[in-house]
Formats: sequence, structure tokens, C-alpha cells
Amino acid sequence: MDKKYSLIILFILNCLIFISGCLFVIYSIYFKINFKVINTEVSGVIVGLTVSYFSFRHFKKLSELKVELKKSGNNFSWYNFKKAKKGVL
Repeated sequence: MDKKYSLIILFILNCLIFISGCLFVIYSIYFKINFKVINTEVSGVIVGLTVSYFSFRHFKKLSELKVELKKSGNNFSWYNFKKAKKGVL
């Protein structure tokens, strides 16, 4: 798959996650949804806002990734994912 299409898919998925977080905020307000977390009631609005916030934050990361991918010298390599050996950074 081309880098361009992969990036488009990531943007679409991020938009869907952001929209679902916003819709959950509205749903939680309308139906007064609460979650019990360690004997404390947490509003569903907080959960929806957290999902929306992290998704919104990833828009910036995806745009930085887009700039990095457009550079001509960058190629995919499995060596980028291997753990460093002990004593070597």
C-alpha cells in the first residue's frame, strides 16, 4: 500500500474516533451516563472529552508524520522496530 493511502486511512480513522468521542459526550449529557471507577462516579462526559482530546492531539502528530513521509530519503525498514542491544543506544 502506498504511503499516501496509509496516511489517508489514518486521518479517516482519527476523524471517526474524534467524532465518536464528541457523540459520546452528547449521549452522556442526554442520558446522564456515569461510570463507577474505584468507588467514585465518573461522568460519561469526562470519558468522551478524554477520547476527543487524545484524538485531536493526534491530528498534529499525523501532520508531522505526513511531512516526514514526504521527505525523499525516508524508506521503510524493519530495523526501526528492533530493540536495541544492551549497551548500544
